[in-house]
Amino acid sequence: MAKVDSNLRAEWKDNPRQTFSLIVRVTGDVAERREMLSELGCQVKHAFRLTNSVSVRCSGAVALTLTRRRWVTQVERDSILRALGG
Repeated sequence: MAKVDSNLRAEWKDNPRQTFSLIVRVTGDVAERREMLSELGCQVKHAFRLTNSVSVRCSGAVALTLTRRRWVTQVERDSILRALGG
């Protein structure tokens, strides 16, 4: 399974300075990974221990580097979820 959708990866490559809102799924301690993401240049919004993921904002260039980290298992676009009837 790819870490990121090929269309999203292409969007990052075409727009390396554009800011993207992403969900980054990680292995290991979420708090530790949150710090590492911040050090890599991500603006960390939230950490979700239940799903081992972190919500971040970063440039396309930084997003591309995330997929090279062994502890990153998946990166996807962050979007608004609505509950049933909401």
